[in-house]
Amino acid sequence: MTALVDGRGGGPGDSGHPGFLGTGNEVVGARWGGTREDPHVQPRRARLEPLHAPSHALLREVFEPILRERGVRTVTVIGTDVHAALWAELGAHTVHVVAGSPTRELRAAVAAHPALHLVTDGDPPEAELYVLVGDTGYHGVRRELDRVLTEAPDAIVLVGNVLWPAGRRDVLPGVGRTGPSVWRDGLTPAGVGAGTVDAADEAGGEENGVLTAVEDVLNTAAESWTMGLVPVLSGVGVIARDDAPFAEDLWETLLPWTTSELLAGLERNRIALLSRLLELEHGATTAAREAADQQNRLTRCLQELDAAWDEIAELRAAHPVDPRTPLATRVRKLVRRRTP
Repeated sequence: MTALVDGRGGGPGDSGHPGFLGTGNEVVGARWGGTREDPHVQPRRARLEPLHAPSHALLREVFEPILRERGVRTVTVIGTDVHAALWAELGAHTVHVVAGSPTRELRAAVAAHPALHLVTDGDPPEAELYVLVGDTGYHGVRRELDRVLTEAPDAIVLVGNVLWPAGRRDVLPGVGRTGPSVWRDGLTPAGVGAGTVDAADEAGGEENGVLTAVEDVLNTAAESWTMGLVPVLSGVGVIARDDAPFAEDLWETLLPWTTSELLAGLERNRIALLSRLLELEHGATTAAREAADQQNRLTRCLQELDAAWDEIAELRAAHPVDPRTPLATRVRKLVRRRTP
């Protein structure tokens, strides 16, 4: 009988393939395809995933060996990350979440897990692993990263949003004022996103974007550091000091992820689909607004027409004419009577 296994095995199975479970003739990863009784598992789960801001919890397979090999017990997250409980799930005993203006959602997420602690002022607590969410633009990321590399040279640092759209363009979500659109990168010329983010007018150049900030910090650091980039979910950078005792094992572990053309291709596809969806949403919104404007204009025209008919009726009542008189003659007489 053919066995179906999910491919999450942690060691050699009976089939002799590392990481597989089963006794041979198995379909590894069958859980992704659902069952014959429930064939819609994959699309149903896909519909539950956020389109605009996918959770980095999806990268737990990347993060888990990082925490294990470094022996991470304390994590400091700098920025708004409502999924910070992930680090506790991966083995951290204490997770500090540093946010100067925490949202209600973030406060609720921290309160829901005993290992999470909210820090709203002061310096970030010391940790073996620092996570920079990357939601503060060039200057914020550069300041945060420079401090961490100086004060915690033996730490591992994760930096989010190092690829599109925030890698080469400052993007500050949730600012709340109408401004330039982050989506105007030759993919969605309509400028979708204005009002929901505060973004730099143009991408590229100096002092612009998270990746640019990381490059500038590493170029000026007193010691030698390296960043490996996992090219998926807006990009995640992993930074470690070159002569750290765990560095060689860390880069060997990350190599399949940081060199994956598959991940890079999937991310390009995600961006293409997302930007197209945003453009369609913008088009639908614009069409609805134009239709509403046309409806308002039509309503005003009908109101003016009704008023004109009412006025004509009043004039007829006040100045009766012989019905045998041609219409054009009657209209001219009414107009002459209205003219002062």
